[in-house]
Amino acid sequence: MNRILFTNQKGGVGKTTLTREIGLSLGKEGFEVLFVDCDPQGNLSKSLIEENLQAGGLFEALDGDGLELRFVNEHVRLLSGGVKLSLLEKRLLGEVDAYSRLSELFEVEELRRFDFMLIDTPPSLGVLTINALAASEYLVIPMSPALYSMQGTNDLMMTVSKVRKSLNPDLELLGVIINAFDSVPVITRQIRTEIEEAFGEKVFETALSKSIRIEEAIARKKGIAEIDGKHKIVGEISSIAEELLVRIGKTL
Repeated sequence: MNRILFTNQKGGVGKTTLTREIGLSLGKEGFEVLFVDCDPQGNLSKSLIEENLQAGGLFEALDGDGLELRFVNEHVRLLSGGVKLSLLEKRLLGEVDAYSRLSELFEVEELRRFDFMLIDTPPSLGVLTINALAASEYLVIPMSPALYSMQGTNDLMMTVSKVRKSLNPDLELLGVIINAFDSVPVITRQIRTEIEEAFGEKVFETALSKSIRIEEAIARKKGIAEIDGKHKIVGEISSIAEELLVRIGKTL
């Protein structure tokens, strides 16, 4: 299993969008994919399924009340998030195993059949995000080419460094993906250059363009390729997924 975490403490950078579209793209290629929604807002879960998210998700799994995976499509399943996760985050504070709950859960045999586990996190560096950092093999940082996009990145990387030292020495920064990119405004091109200068070769070659079609796909609980297979953004997502595979030593 390849455990890939998408996180950025800055909100509105497309973290959930990239998680869902890359995961659905990998599923379309025949890989077995599990989405894990660690966000109390549950936006990833809401973007994938119509079902009631009040029970039977990640909260119950971490709280010892059973493991229930939601069906998304033939190759994709979801361990859903929701508002109850905020209660769990408060409950874990001060517990001896506060930062290892997710790691322990991921060892369950039922989860080990998946080729990829894609983990979405809240826009914070709280207990849930640190659990995800401790349980993942790879880290992907989504960023948008907007003013102050680098704000908070130093805090994130300091937290990653601490997690490597104390909880997960094998955590690897897989890369940075630029989302909602518009090549027309000069400022967005300048900010993209700043991101590339800061992260070097860790920046994915393909950026995901800004497009209303993504919002339409989310509203319809489908991947962008399902609603408009010829849109240029479908090719971008495919290229990003392929580069992700190359970076972890796999191919389609």
